[in-house]
Amino acid sequence: MISVDGVESDFVHFLTFPMKTYKLDESKCTYVQSKNILVLTDRFAHTVYLYDTVNGTSKAVTDRNILKPRGACVGPGDTVLVCSMIKNSIVHLNANGSLLGYYPVDMKYPYTICVSKDVTRLAVFGCADRAKKLLLYEISPALC
Repeated sequence: MISVDGVESDFVHFLTFPMKTYKLDESKCTYVQSKNILVLTDRFAHTVYLYDTVNGTSKAVTDRNILKPRGACVGPGDTVLVCSMIKNSIVHLNANGSLLGYYPVDMKYPYTICVSKDVTRLAVFGCADRAKKLLLYEISPALC
């Protein structure tokens, strides 16, 4: 872990972190800095893991809407947005792992996602064979 000041330290509370090795494209991650939550997707376990890096706790989030989760990013209000590849949608979670919403997207196999710095736009990239697609959305102020 590297702080904003450039100080390097270990995550000391990772007793619950699985000792699993992922191959390329089997997992993606993001970090919710204000909540000290490390988010890790596990594509083949259909699971999103949330690790509290301060308290050393973790939560495995599964849901019928989370199938082959891929990209993840920090969303409005320090929530988490995850691409659900098989469901062709975005899953919206809070930092505790509760499902806030499920948003279908007009593409096959959403792969990666990001939110603009001012939290007004969302970009989603899909990677279906011969049908790569980038969608841009405006984020509703109601979600912020």
